[in-house]
This record gives sequence, C-alpha cells and structure tokens, in this order.
Amino acid sequence: MKWWNGNIKGSSALSKQQNLLQQCLAGWPRRKKTLLEINCGHGAFSPLLWECGFDLTVTELRPEQRTQAAAVLGARAEILAAADDYLPFEDNFFDCAVLHLAAGDTKKIDAAVHEALRVSSRGIAVTFWNSMSLAYALHRLQGSKSPWPGPPHSWWQVWRIIRNANMGKLCGMSTLNGPRKSWGGTCPLSCFTRRLRMPFGAWGIIRVDLEPARTVTPMPLKVKRHRLRSPEPALECGSKNSLNSRQASLRG
Repeated sequence: MKWWNGNIKGSSALSKQQNLLQQCLAGWPRRKKTLLEINCGHGAFSPLLWECGFDLTVTELRPEQRTQAAAVLGARAEILAAADDYLPFEDNFFDCAVLHLAAGDTKKIDAAVHEALRVSSRGIAVTFWNSMSLAYALHRLQGSKSPWPGPPHSWWQVWRIIRNANMGKLCGMSTLNGPRKSWGGTCPLSCFTRRLRMPFGAWGIIRVDLEPARTVTPMPLKVKRHRLRSPEPALECGSKNSLNSRQASLRG
C-alpha cells in the first residue's frame, strides 16, 4: 500500500483505480443505502465510497491499517476489526459490499467471497491485482526489485469462484492495462491505463448483481360460480280471469 504514496506513478495509478471503482458502482442506488468495505487497508478507497453517498462501514484485521484508515476517514464511517472470511454481521445486513482480496489461498478467497455475499442483499464488487495482466508478466520476466502493489490473483480463478457461488449476474472490468512504466500520467503510454472491459488490466473488479427476491403471487381464491337464473316472464297484477272479465264489461 505504501507504493501508492509519495510518487507520481503511484498517485496516478490510484486515481485510475478510484475512477474504475466509481464507474463500476454507478449502477447501484446510494441514497440511504448501506455499504460494507472489507479489507479497507489504510483507507485508499474509503473516502470515495463515502462521497458516493453510501452509509459506509469498513473492516480491517490489521490494527496498524485501521489506525491509518481512522486518520483518513475520521467520523465519516465506522471502522471495525474483522477477518474477511468471518464477518460479525447477520445475513443481508448491508445493501452492498466491496471486497478487496488480500489472501492468496483459493480456499480463503472462496470463504471471503461467500461471506461478502452472505452479508449483502443487493450486490458485491470484488477488487484485486490481476496476475494475468501484461504488467504483471513483465514484472516477473524482468525481475523487478520493486514489490508488486498487492497480492496477485488470477482473473479466471476469481471469476470462477464467484460464478460457482451462483448468486447473480457477473460483469468485470479492469484498468492499468499497459506496462507498469505507463501507469504514470506523464508517460506517453499512459493511454493504455484506461478502463477496459476485458481481464487484461493489472487491477480488476468483478461485480455481482444479486437477483432481487421475487414477489410471491398469492394463489387465486376459488370462488364458486353462481349461475344466472333463466329468464322468467313478468308477473301481472291480479288474476287473468279478473282481467278478462273487466275487459268484457268495458266492451259491453
């Protein structure tokens, strides 16, 4: 995380990540909606999520990171100590969740994704550093001494874990698509850092829109049909005999 601070390249990369996250969450309603940010780190994305209009709660297991996040957020959000694979919340407690993957183990990733899905009622967004990107491939081939910004994860592995949960509709996008040298805004190749709807960027997001609970249509009541009575002749006043006798008297 320290790689982001103190240099132009890191600041430019963080800005592009924030823009991608904001675009990814644009379809979610924000007003009076709750959002949980899991593994917030030192709060690089937390102020953005708060400014988007969410009622924000963040979790982070490492105490030193929570201290830094508290300094960044102040009283704008509640900061709790929690592991991503065991969240102290009830089912569907939040409307949405943003999960920043930290663990490299497949089982831990699966557990974290399922926990995020469990506490969310509307959707989740999973962010991670993509090991299938061009930038990471060059980082490994060139033997760069500078550390990779975060734990690398295979895009297709993360996609498969989320898809196997079978909880909703998936979509993905990425940024920082070019070599690491192009991440700075002053580099002529910085055009390669724009958003891409393909898994080739160094930093990616997979969003899951959970299917809303379907309204239950009540069974129609079986009402017994009443048959209409057959037409009946109009009743006449008095008897026919009396009427005929009257008419006969008038004729006489």
